[in-house]
Amino acid sequence: MSSSVTGAAAGSGGVGGFGAGGDDGGSNNDKRKRLAYKRLTSAQTAKLEKYIIDCPHPDEAQRRQLAEEVGIEPKQVKFWFQNKRTQIKNQHERADNNALRAENERIQNENLLMREALNNILCPFCGGPPSTDEDHELYVQRMALENAHLKEQASQNYSFNGLTEIYNIY
Repeated sequence: MSSSVTGAAAGSGGVGGFGAGGDDGGSNNDKRKRLAYKRLTSAQTAKLEKYIIDCPHPDEAQRRQLAEEVGIEPKQVKFWFQNKRTQIKNQHERADNNALRAENERIQNENLLMREALNNILCPFCGGPPSTDEDHELYVQRMALENAHLKEQASQNYSFNGLTEIYNIY
């Protein structure tokens, strides 16, 4: 019986949290596996980066072949490609976001300039502040009265000079 308990503790890392010796053995194996990974050399990275340009989604056979050429595990190649595609996607998103921010800022500045121009608009005829529709109607009525008055004065002047016939033509 003692051999089965010892075997269970050592093999599975302990049952219910017992068997400290088994826990350390399992953890050390995991740590050794994680520590075995080393960074890729610049030559390996260059070869992978050259390959990703032509084929960003290699299949299993291509990954195995590339792993042999580079000298790493096919699983590492798989994860390198996943990470690189994510990195490229994030770089494109950042560039797009920066372009959109710049465009947004340009449009906001343009909007601000238009608002300021609307607030500082001047009448093209008199150079004064713009008038409302009511003011414009009053202005048109006054101009019509003034035109009528000027026509009357002009007809009187022309009648004195004998030019009534010429005035009536217009």
